[in-house]
Amino acid sequence: MKFRVFLRLLAQLLKLLAILLLIPGAVAAIYAETWGVIAFAATSLFSLATGIVLGRLSSEEEPGLREAFALVALGWIAAAFFGALPYAFLGMSLIDGLFESMSAFTTTGSSIFTETNHLGYWTMNQTLAESSLIADMEMQLVRMTGNSILLRIRSGPDDTIMGLLFWRSFAQWLGGMGIILLFVAILPRLGVAGRQLYRAEVPGPDKESIKPRIKQTARMLWMVYILLTLVEVALLLLAGMPLFDSFCHAFSSMATGGFSPQGLSIMAYNSGIVDAIITLFCFLAGANFALHYRMITSDRKALISDSEFRAYALIILLATSIIILWGGLQGDICQKIQLAGFQVVSILTTTGFATADFNQWTATARITLLLLMIIGACAGSTAGAIKVVRLILIFKSAYRELIRTLHPKAVQSVRLGDMVVKEEILRASNIFVSMYIIIFATASLLLAMISYNDPGMGIESVLSAVATTLGNVGPGFGVVGPMFSFADIHPAGKMLLIFCMWIGRLEVVTALVLFLPEFWKK
Repeated sequence: MKFRVFLRLLAQLLKLLAILLLIPGAVAAIYAETWGVIAFAATSLFSLATGIVLGRLSSEEEPGLREAFALVALGWIAAAFFGALPYAFLGMSLIDGLFESMSAFTTTGSSIFTETNHLGYWTMNQTLAESSLIADMEMQLVRMTGNSILLRIRSGPDDTIMGLLFWRSFAQWLGGMGIILLFVAILPRLGVAGRQLYRAEVPGPDKESIKPRIKQTARMLWMVYILLTLVEVALLLLAGMPLFDSFCHAFSSMATGGFSPQGLSIMAYNSGIVDAIITLFCFLAGANFALHYRMITSDRKALISDSEFRAYALIILLATSIIILWGGLQGDICQKIQLAGFQVVSILTTTGFATADFNQWTATARITLLLLMIIGACAGSTAGAIKVVRLILIFKSAYRELIRTLHPKAVQSVRLGDMVVKEEILRASNIFVSMYIIIFATASLLLAMISYNDPGMGIESVLSAVATTLGNVGPGFGVVGPMFSFADIHPAGKMLLIFCMWIGRLEVVTALVLFLPEFWKK
């Protein structure tokens, strides 16, 4: 790999991130949060300075395949690290901040927040915040500026962290469509690396281009993404949700991320209309965005004519029916449909919002949700996990092998809709699922070993913690359920789960290729 070429790409990414960090800083300023303004300003400057330094060490050579893979894999780590600094500045430990940041960028939605303020919003521990680096920085700035009124804008003891809460959801939104895909869409020409970046970043085996040029494809995908997000914001506002909450939830649901500024998630609004709007947009976000583009521009039947989308809808109907019938839900049939439908869509699309404590549902319901965590939604969506299309291909491959057992000389191709699936795609899908299962099993064993002294981390909590982070889902069961958090997991366990989020978002291969010695050879 040409390391100095990679440094040039990474430097450009960090400069882009420095600009993006100013947006939550502006939100913190709107809510008169001095500490938030300083935290985001400092992080932005640090990201910019690092980008400038790396840029001076870089080379102007043309990037290739290895540099593209390195940027996608290591770029997510860099984004998560710099994204974690505002959390650390405001009092979190660096591991907790990295956990929250990686959870945001990978659209996982697992959180270590445990405290809420009088309005129900998540907040930082005030004791830690008051002894944090940012508090010291504020005191130094006050002394340097002669106790300027501009640095004394906080409103009192009930300090909010609205800028940080906005950053959690905004980072999910960036990670949903892909911060690397944004990089491809807006930065100058990348040569051959642009196509490689696209192929390494976009989830799923079906990575077709909408436009002849990858930059155009990236821009079209982002345009559809932004349009759907703005429509959801407008509908949530009409449903009575505050503007700040509407943006945060639209960011999280379109990214299938699941972070909510409210400690009770969607339950805090107690609104059937809000539930329905978020269910609809999570469902849409779980479909292939290339199909959304075609439906908007040319083919109104693009979604319903797609075999993967039909299977995706069928899984939702089947899982919802199972939970309604055997989930032990309370209320009349309409309430059961609302609860079951919302949670099935939220989990299958790997969003992770909650309108109920599904920890209290029956074993049948919890097993159903666990399977949905592993399946995931459609390829080309913002969802995580294995993806519906890969399961279709595995079932079709298995059926072909059974037929060959009876008819050894039969020649039978695997078809997906009207398309004959190439053998290399089948092989890649089979390998991906095998590697996914191996990583899931290995990580579960490691987390169980790390947590052997923790009585709360039983087998249900361990398995669901790994499944939900590897699949980028969010909440699990037991002590990592929707009414709890990941705060009490051992630091080594958090680092393992951070790795699971990262490798899950990169769909295993893009991450694991970095561990090959051949990758680093020139």
